[in-house]
Amino acid sequence: MNFKLNLQKKIERAIVGIWPRLRENPVVVDINHPPEDKFGDYSSNIAMQLTSIAQQSPLAIAEAIKDKLGKVPAINRIEIVPPGFLNFYLDDKWLARQMGIIQKEKNKFGQSNIGGGRRVLLEYVSANPTGPVTMANGRGAFAGDTLANIMKLSGYTVLREYYMNDIGNQVNILAESVLRRYWINQGIKMEYPDYCYQGEYINDLAKRINLPNYKLNNIEKIEVVRDKIKSRILQKMISDIKKVLEKKLIVHYDRWYSEKMLYTSGQVDQVLRLLKGRGLLYKFEGAIWLKMKKFGDSQDHVLIKANEDPTYFLSEVAYLWNKFVKRKINKYILFVGADHHGHAARIQRVHRMLEFSGTTVVILMQMVRLMRRGQEVKMSKRSGIFITLEELADEVGLDATRFFFLMHDFNTHMDFDMDLARKKSKDNPVFYVQYAHARICSIMEKAKTLAATPVPRGANLELAKAEKRLIKQLIRWPELVAEVAQNYQVHRIPFFAIEVATIFHEFYTQCQVIQGKQYNGRRMQLVNTTRIVLQNILSSMGINAPAKM
Repeated sequence: MNFKLNLQKKIERAIVGIWPRLRENPVVVDINHPPEDKFGDYSSNIAMQLTSIAQQSPLAIAEAIKDKLGKVPAINRIEIVPPGFLNFYLDDKWLARQMGIIQKEKNKFGQSNIGGGRRVLLEYVSANPTGPVTMANGRGAFAGDTLANIMKLSGYTVLREYYMNDIGNQVNILAESVLRRYWINQGIKMEYPDYCYQGEYINDLAKRINLPNYKLNNIEKIEVVRDKIKSRILQKMISDIKKVLEKKLIVHYDRWYSEKMLYTSGQVDQVLRLLKGRGLLYKFEGAIWLKMKKFGDSQDHVLIKANEDPTYFLSEVAYLWNKFVKRKINKYILFVGADHHGHAARIQRVHRMLEFSGTTVVILMQMVRLMRRGQEVKMSKRSGIFITLEELADEVGLDATRFFFLMHDFNTHMDFDMDLARKKSKDNPVFYVQYAHARICSIMEKAKTLAATPVPRGANLELAKAEKRLIKQLIRWPELVAEVAQNYQVHRIPFFAIEVATIFHEFYTQCQVIQGKQYNGRRMQLVNTTRIVLQNILSSMGINAPAKM
């Protein structure tokens, strides 16, 4: 149960009950967790926001809302604090009952239906299939996968997609790079130009793919052979990317969508007819242009070059049309690097231009630096000096890799500290959280050989401060899930996990759970409740919850 959301709705109904005219233009009630316990468990400043509407002082408005709310289940008391804050204090008996609810719901705790089944497509990574998945792809891979999990928990119909740029000159260069490397390995003397892709992966592809030994006479011969075998090489590269992402890094996809298919299926032609019918195209110097300036862009953009080759932007327009018109998506969330900010703005303008129903959200992610012993590890796909995401996961562990990438807000630059990620100590945040889960499992295993003291109820119930603090933290998990599904701030999840682990360790230090051959029944119930929530949190991030460490 999302108590914060329920309280928000109760306050909103109370406000409409006091001021019926707000029914047509309802206010949104903001509820926060106060920084100190003395200010309650939940707090709202709504009374101060209503002064101009109600023509009353904030304190008078707060009193009116409090009277209208009456007795709220789960709330022990409501206090009004100048200049008009409403502070809500949870009831201990209600708090204690939440442990039973969480244990009953298990892995469903945190689920809701705020998404209402609406269709959301998340696209992440979608790197050109011309090289391995690099460290730079980590932010999008793990953030996209985690956000998809969160949105599914929130009742959305989720589609995870990788868009494959499987046409264009980069595919020709990939094929030529592998072909030249293959022939050089066969002892044929030939150049390996700078425009070809560098890196050991090219040599590896050349060794793994069987190519005929053509006798070369001129450069045209290379192009002829390249065009014959480029599809095989491309499919091998895509297969390697799929294997790394889905099998090794456990990043899930429902569909790998081909750019080439937009053309072979006739969808690009459909979109061109649509744009022409709306008067959005014109021809200039032999090229076909899209009128983007009238929609806020600094310039119009070419869709088809003068030599009749389509641009990548034409594919992007068709792909957007495919999602909203053909597949009836309600929301499209795209993860791209911050260096693609211009591309992101164009996609948004195309959405407005074609008046698609639904929403396009572009999440820009800042750059990542890989740090080892305080020094940056450089990487470059073109030079071949780079760390792949697979290599990073092999070196520091997949759980640490995912956790560290998820800890940073998209808007901030990130330093990935390899030395810290490898540590097996509380300094390493993922180790710290997983250790809390393993410790809980160990406590519960020990309790199997012990006798339980009765769980106090009713008038005999008295929760210690550390117990209350832990339960209050646990019941915030559904709140966080719902908020992340709407604001996409996945970095809040690992920090929430750290908070749960910290508060649990404090609880276990301050409250005796096991004494001699007996354990406290209620506190052991809280231990198990914490295990369930920690497991759910880690699962949402695709991270293991180990029973032993």
